Amino acid sequence: MTTAPTSAPRPRAHLIAGMASVLVSGLLGMTWLWISILTLVSGLSGLLAAGTGMVVLIPWAMAMRWAAAVERRRALAVHGVEVVVPARRLARRSGVVGWLHQLWLDVASGPFWRAALHHHAVMLVGLLLSALFWTVLVSSAALALSLLGLATPPPRLGTAAVAALACALLLLAVGILAVGAVAERGLARVMLPDADDALREEVVELAERRQGAVDAATAERLRIERDLHDGVQPRLVALSMTLGLARSRIASDPERAEQLVAEAHEESKAIMTELRQLARGIHPAVLTDRGLDAALSALAARSTIPVELHVDVPTPAGREAEAVAYFVVSEALTNIAKHSGASRARADVRGDASALRIVVEDDGIGGAQVRRDGVSTGLAGLTDRVRATGGSLEISSARLGADGRGTRLAAVIPHDRKDTPR
Repeated sequence: MTTAPTSAPRPRAHLIAGMASVLVSGLLGMTWLWISILTLVSGLSGLLAAGTGMVVLIPWAMAMRWAAAVERRRALAVHGVEVVVPARRLARRSGVVGWLHQLWLDVASGPFWRAALHHHAVMLVGLLLSALFWTVLVSSAALALSLLGLATPPPRLGTAAVAALACALLLLAVGILAVGAVAERGLARVMLPDADDALREEVVELAERRQGAVDAATAERLRIERDLHDGVQPRLVALSMTLGLARSRIASDPERAEQLVAEAHEESKAIMTELRQLARGIHPAVLTDRGLDAALSALAARSTIPVELHVDVPTPAGREAEAVAYFVVSEALTNIAKHSGASRARADVRGDASALRIVVEDDGIGGAQVRRDGVSTGLAGLTDRVRATGGSLEISSARLGADGRGTRLAAVIPHDRKDTPR
């Protein structure tokens, strides 16, 4: 006998815990609320003084990220409000620069400021209601002490009236905390990031990736059209003319006709080689047959300048990610050979649990730029192709003359787990 699966129970609000939460918020409102506000104000004002306010704003932003996580847990555990963790745009760099970039991406998002505003609003509400609670509770305690003869009773009130008033004030104090718990729950439901925020962030990211895929496909189509029109097509026309000339001379000049046929045969083999190279540019067979390491080794071997290649990819990253990594290295080496005037190049491809990280460097004259003028669009096509995977590509290439520092291309390509071989 099988039983129908039961859905997970929905979290419930706990009134007693909510009332205690109001008191905690009130305590934070007396201390941390003012510290946070003063820190934010001083940091923003310090930005005008040579950016010194960043020294204050960075710790404040880190504290707000931590506070947002705590508020989400409190909303679920105390108030029974399920808060969706908003989608985050992840930094594609590593080290300290990557950490600072991630912090900036978080601060620049709407959910961060909504969570920060909620945190301060909860503390402010808790401060006001806690102050009112303690005022009413102290009044009730004073009346109770007067019944015991430990305090002066109110004039013109009998013992029964004093007892009734003390009980009423005690109930009012409890009611104030209950109202505070309801108010905190309402603030959590309204102000904390919900599913709609997560969906909006995801839609923005998917729109960027879709546009990158469209731009990359357009650039690839134009490249294929250009290679066919400028390379293969004229050679096919010349081959056809050579065969036609040989045909016309078979009867009158057999020796010349034989020479023309031999030339046409050699030209046909050259055209086949060019078509294979064009097909390799669409998707290299060696990448599918032997993997990324072998495909990149073949690229380095064909390069006209010495290439120092390092590949460390312990686990497959997925067909799409590996194909994009191949084209990044291929286009970078092609640009180095054509434009950089470099004497050597270095390519480093490493994989971790989340992404492929690629760095290609040369010692050339620099000056590489992402251009979309229809003339030199190789790097623009690479940028779009990487963006379509959800990754990023950065180019450092200041033109400093023949003794410059060359060009550095760094790409991060997230793993495509859905088609990673198992």
